[in-house]
Amino acid sequence: MSERGVEFANEWIAENIRAEPYDPGDAVIAETVERLLEDATEAGVTREEIEEDLGDLTDLIADAFDEAADGDADRFVDEED
Repeated sequence: MSERGVEFANEWIAENIRAEPYDPGDAVIAETVERLLEDATEAGVTREEIEEDLGDLTDLIADAFDEAADGDADRFVDEED
């Protein structure tokens, strides 16, 4: 288990993933994975350290976009009440 990889990925996602007004699609997800890996490399964290506990990075980023969109939808509903 690599807590360093998990912590890096979770912090990176919190800082870099925002809800998109549309489905980001495979190209945007792939570009986002590449940005994550570039930043991880600069921080001395390997892909393997991240994937060891969090699984496939493409799935991780796609899920992060979905969660961001869900969070925005929830906030919108709360504001209307």
